[in-house]
Amino acid sequence: MNKTKCSTKKPIKPANKGNSLQHISVSNQRFDDYRVLVTPVKSESDKKDYKVIQLANGLTACLISDNSPIIEDEESESEEYDSEELSGTEESEDENEDINMEDVEDMDEGHCRSHRAAPEQKMAAAGLCIGVGSFSDPKKVPGMAHFLEHMVFMGSKKYPKENAFDEFIKQNGGSDNASTDAETTVFYFECLEKHLPEALDRFSQFFISPLMKRDAISREREAIESEFQIALPSDSNRKEQLLCTFAKSDSPVNSFPWGNLITLKDNIDDEELYNGVHKFRKRHYSAHRMTLAVQARLPLEELQTCVLNCFSKVPSNNLPGDNFSSAYEDVFNTPEFNKIYYIKPVRDLCQVDITWALPSLKNKYKSKPHHFLAYLLGDEGKGSLLTYLKKKLWVLGTTIGNGESGIEHNSLYTFFTVNLNLTDAGYAHLTEVIEVVFSYLRMLKEIGPQQRVFDEIQAISNMAFKYAKEETAVEIVEDICEAMQFYAPEHYITGSELYFDYDPQTISSLIDYMTPDKANIMVIKKNTEGINFDTTEKWFGTQYAVRDIPEGWMSQWKNARRNEELSIPPPNSFITKDFSILPDIENNPDYPKKILANSLMEVWYRRDLKFKLPVAYYYFFLVTPLAAQDAKHACLLDTLVNMLSLDISEEIYPASSADLSHSFTTDQKGLIIKVCGFNEKLPVLIELITKHLVELSLNITEDTFEAIKDKLLKSYYNKLLKPSGISKDIRLSLLVDYHWHPIERYTAMLAINFQDLKEYTETFLKSLYLKALVQGNITETTALETVQKFAKTLNFAELKIEDRPKFNIVRLNKGEQCCRIANFNINDTNSIITNYYQADVATIEDSAIIDLVMMVIEEPLFDILRTKEQLGYHVYSSIRDTYGVLGYTITVNAQATKTTVQHVDDRIENFLKHTQKLLDDLNEEEFQKVKENTIKMKQCIDVHLKEEVDRNWSEIVAHDYMFDRIKKEIEAIEKTDLEIVKQWWQKHNSFGNKENFRKLSIQIVGFKEAQPEETTKTDRSKKTVITFLGNDNHEKRESNYFINDITQYKKTVEICNTK
Repeated sequence: MNKTKCSTKKPIKPANKGNSLQHISVSNQRFDDYRVLVTPVKSESDKKDYKVIQLANGLTACLISDNSPIIEDEESESEEYDSEELSGTEESEDENEDINMEDVEDMDEGHCRSHRAAPEQKMAAAGLCIGVGSFSDPKKVPGMAHFLEHMVFMGSKKYPKENAFDEFIKQNGGSDNASTDAETTVFYFECLEKHLPEALDRFSQFFISPLMKRDAISREREAIESEFQIALPSDSNRKEQLLCTFAKSDSPVNSFPWGNLITLKDNIDDEELYNGVHKFRKRHYSAHRMTLAVQARLPLEELQTCVLNCFSKVPSNNLPGDNFSSAYEDVFNTPEFNKIYYIKPVRDLCQVDITWALPSLKNKYKSKPHHFLAYLLGDEGKGSLLTYLKKKLWVLGTTIGNGESGIEHNSLYTFFTVNLNLTDAGYAHLTEVIEVVFSYLRMLKEIGPQQRVFDEIQAISNMAFKYAKEETAVEIVEDICEAMQFYAPEHYITGSELYFDYDPQTISSLIDYMTPDKANIMVIKKNTEGINFDTTEKWFGTQYAVRDIPEGWMSQWKNARRNEELSIPPPNSFITKDFSILPDIENNPDYPKKILANSLMEVWYRRDLKFKLPVAYYYFFLVTPLAAQDAKHACLLDTLVNMLSLDISEEIYPASSADLSHSFTTDQKGLIIKVCGFNEKLPVLIELITKHLVELSLNITEDTFEAIKDKLLKSYYNKLLKPSGISKDIRLSLLVDYHWHPIERYTAMLAINFQDLKEYTETFLKSLYLKALVQGNITETTALETVQKFAKTLNFAELKIEDRPKFNIVRLNKGEQCCRIANFNINDTNSIITNYYQADVATIEDSAIIDLVMMVIEEPLFDILRTKEQLGYHVYSSIRDTYGVLGYTITVNAQATKTTVQHVDDRIENFLKHTQKLLDDLNEEEFQKVKENTIKMKQCIDVHLKEEVDRNWSEIVAHDYMFDRIKKEIEAIEKTDLEIVKQWWQKHNSFGNKENFRKLSIQIVGFKEAQPEETTKTDRSKKTVITFLGNDNHEKRESNYFINDITQYKKTVEICNTK
């Protein structure tokens, strides 16, 4: 339901809320059934054609014709392919709670491939936004807008089958989704292009004649409840909901936008809900409040015909949308807002949030004054707020500004938040930390808005927009259909990206507004001495204490003096000046070529001749046996990476501001460094990183180490509280050597001291093997020189082949075994059941078979287990290539309050029995269609260079070097016949002959009810122990069915593969 929030270190597009079509500029061209509006301004690098029309019923549509060539069927062996492969990575920030559950499952597995259409697929897509959201919920029925968003999927008069749309989209290689925000609701889908006309017809029926039957209402509110239960442990959701309660009680903000069984069942009878949701749809789902974006590689005329044919029948009531800004003023001008709140989080956090509810700035998109302030307050370079607080070791990270969610940015107000991640020392100096924030604001007030800073922000945004990489079709339509609710047609694309006007008056007024007496303070810490969490928020159950801000603190902050160590950022030396594109060369290889190979390194290179943008990618893999030979070494590498990031942050931040990116990622075999962006200054950035890496052992201090150690301990502990993440970690720990789950890391980290780190950093660079990939607008000579200079500066010795790290992947025993453990959050009802079915060492032929089976079962799996049986909100299948061993998983996120993990496991097995019938019922023509759609999903025009680079990097890291993998998989699919698929499926499942049936069920068991408060007041270290669960007395299982010791289990299995 809620959208992913963005970091505010770079300018962020404002949330696009409300129905503001009255400002549309219209050309003189007029037609009986539509009129043509102004064409949006686009980037110079954008080769698509745009046309905006308004239908007779008031619906506005943006038609987007992608001019890239269409791959015809007979060209299915084109050299341009896509891959769903991901190289193994570790989450860099545990604080990110909004990672998709399936993405979490897809990390750390070498070639790990979800069957769902990858986000990089260049497909046709459509998005429709309606100018209504949770602010319009009836006071008696919180969650009504969200519930309606779910209900329109449940069949229409023309297509009455409940899952008809989802079935059609998934069978034709696509995906679909929707989200409800404060003042908008968005629906979107992607599919293979040939199916777009029918997909649009089915999609339009959501808004023409949805059925919303009584029995569907009863089932779908269970899905709303499941979605809410998944959101319940999220600290960001809890903070957001608590903020809503500080608004005036009669305002639409002071509500509960999620909805659950209390609001949709207990507090309302079925007939009233049925009538209410239909009434809400007729009132708000009106064509004149709808904005549509459609993209495909079709001429504008064809897209226009499709839209007119499908959407002209959407009814319009011509009633105005809710005008909240005229009915409510200063909704956060309440006694409740201007206080200090001590909040007990779910995770182990130590943060302070300073939030102001500014006047609504959604109409200030041309100047973006709040983003101007976020650019300054969120700076991490010399003289910045964060640099000062880091040197004090009071704060290790910040998130500053305003995200794009509707709760943060709407027609009533705009939140501006300074979020500081405190160390224990920072918490001990809380009032001084906050004083530094007001000292920085004092400095901004005294010097006034600086045009030089605005010009720099404007130049960077212009540069980024001019040379922007292409987004996927579904990303584009989702963004544009929302933008159409707010911006004039000419600004549909530029409105969120560019700075048009310098507005020093508004900037000054915002600084004047951001005073201590208008701020809300939230202190988020689990154990706060002297604070009794004596109040509980109604919906999420968040425990907190509220206090008046002490007069002494208020006086201290109001009188904060200007600190001479704080300043605005100096002119940015990393801003690119040279955007020239290298000339084409003859005989450029289709895949990277090895331009250097010796005992120290291998260097791969490919010049980009396709996208022709002034960008390049440098990826480095420092292979070392010191990476993960035991949990201690894994923790030391995590510590090294965190120390490096902290040490380099002041100098490297200007590069990040100038759209030059870098990342440091730990791997089981070493350290991965990625640098990308405009190619001119990348060698300078690489030189800076290398210098800091070499000198790191000289720059670290014991105090800094202790701060990082505590941060990592919290990070490991917090990972345990996310059941989907721990499910993945337990599965990989059982399957792979040297995969250390968070409990092992936590335990090892406790014993590490500063001397351990000193010795590790001094020895880390002594003996390495370097893998490097360079791609983009860069010559072979420059690429080679840059990599060689990188290696020379590191000055490492040869790492012999026999010393390079290798690890084993186990072969599961035939039959099935289960690792069932208790959820680490004793107040979390969420259970995760992931059944992993192992095949064998990966072959292209087996990969093709699993691809085809997953295509057949994906939609029925969702329809049966999620829609019909309501086992959980998240239900999905994934192909697994676990370091060269193939398999697949089926995952269900269930609630312990509704069902048991054993029941879910049984239903998954029952579904797999049903799949045999699905395969048996397929005739040859239908099977050919499955093959055709699977092949088309793999055939790809890469949307941007990064997709190609990441695909090639995956092959290099995995040591496979099969750069033409997708081409080979397509060839294998073409050769695969239905009987081979059936035989393979029989061999690998319990319902068949079980010849190769190997199943591992990972079950994280949630709690049916919240545990007594006294049981939660245990020390963090006491919770970092796996509680293995066994037979629940209703199951008849063999004695070795349940795994209760991971180390012992791995001694009982054979090795399947070595990587």
